[in-house]
Amino acid sequence: MKQEKSGLVALERQIRRELKYLNYPTENWVKPVTGPKGETVLDVAVIGGGMCGMAVAFGLTREGISNFRIFDAGDEGCEGPWVTTARMRTLRSPKRLPGPHMGLPSLTFQSWYRTQVDDETWEALDHIPRETWMEYLRWYRHVLNIPIENNNTLKKITPESGILRLRIAGPEGEFEVLTRRLVLATGRAAFGGVRVPDVFKDVPKELYAHTEEMIDFAALKGKNVLVVGGAASAVDNAAVALEHGAREVHLLMRSETIPRLNKFKSIAYAGFLRGYYFLEDEMRWRFLHHGLSERVAAPRRSMLRLKEYPNFHIHTGSGIRNVKVEAQRVTLETDKGALTGDFVILGTGYAIDIKQQPELADFADQILLWQDCFTPPADCPSDELGRFPYLGPGFEFLEKEAGTASHLLGQIHLFNAATTLSHAAVSSDIPGVNIGADRLVNALSIQFFTEGADAHLEDLYAYDDPELLGDEWRVGDSATGHV
Repeated sequence: MKQEKSGLVALERQIRRELKYLNYPTENWVKPVTGPKGETVLDVAVIGGGMCGMAVAFGLTREGISNFRIFDAGDEGCEGPWVTTARMRTLRSPKRLPGPHMGLPSLTFQSWYRTQVDDETWEALDHIPRETWMEYLRWYRHVLNIPIENNNTLKKITPESGILRLRIAGPEGEFEVLTRRLVLATGRAAFGGVRVPDVFKDVPKELYAHTEEMIDFAALKGKNVLVVGGAASAVDNAAVALEHGAREVHLLMRSETIPRLNKFKSIAYAGFLRGYYFLEDEMRWRFLHHGLSERVAAPRRSMLRLKEYPNFHIHTGSGIRNVKVEAQRVTLETDKGALTGDFVILGTGYAIDIKQQPELADFADQILLWQDCFTPPADCPSDELGRFPYLGPGFEFLEKEAGTASHLLGQIHLFNAATTLSHAAVSSDIPGVNIGADRLVNALSIQFFTEGADAHLEDLYAYDDPELLGDEWRVGDSATGHV
């Protein structure tokens, strides 16, 4: 991409001017609280400084909620998957999608990109390279001055006198933070980790990896690689293995035919993303159940990436029945025979199992899941969907048994991919991020105001800043209004 520093500098000046027009950052209005020993308490702690976490930060600041901190487990500039575990060449989303602009056109991806290239370069761009998207997000953080604290991992959540005590592991050891609200903007693998088939439980870890992990692809040169799965991550990881010189790559998928559709592309419009939460439970269930049961096709660009390699092979109808290890080689026994390789890559998706999420495990049994309050129709059962959290209107956890944990769960707002059954993909995917962040920030604003309503009323009672100073009428005029 042709860099035009002057254009970017001008854009940044324009953004700062527009933010001033919006009175940004707005003066903080939230009434402060203190801890049981007089400690400082945050209004919001955000875990995750990727796209979703930054959109929330912008929204909070815009609405006058400034007492927050953002913690991210990754290195600075590597938040989210884009330059770590994502291995596609380009985003699936088309270039016209605006990104986390939160209503400011100058913050869109297109605005950022087009200030640095000519019109022909923009028109020639098909889809956004993932590294370019990460550059945009780094710039977004810079121009909005979003204060992310990197290399910090949430370890434990403890309720304490109406607030939450967070234990966080940072570069210099563990420390604690008190907060009124916690936002978990933690991505795709943060409600139970990755899904690893049971047949791999006794396989030595050096012989397989999940696509969500860091993989030494250079070490696969000259090796036979078996990739399990047929969706985007499996296909992209197969391509990277081939590009690094793997001798043979075999892609094994359960489906008898290669999936051709991505039904979720048909519901990435504002009406769906805004209105889905307000549907009856059965309708929400049917939407997501159908989208998942149809199997999501890998992007066309990802499949074409594999086509040029004669040493790539697809095996359909090849669900894994058993795994054997002998002489540091792995044999996968499938529905259609056995295949042996030197290394296995699992593109098997993400688990939905709250008990496996470390920071939530202590109170997992108290959190309301869909299976606790909804019985699916006979024609669309799903144990996995039943394990999704049943969330409130502000993405907050709800208690399984009334009156047992509302003081804790209502203060934790889930803002990752596990919200999809309750809220649609407004806290994980690019098309919905602005809608989701607005919804969350609006809910937090309402909660902070209502909780501080007594103090705000006292402010109104005590308000004595006169509008008129007494010099607005002539000397001799009566202050009573009789001239």
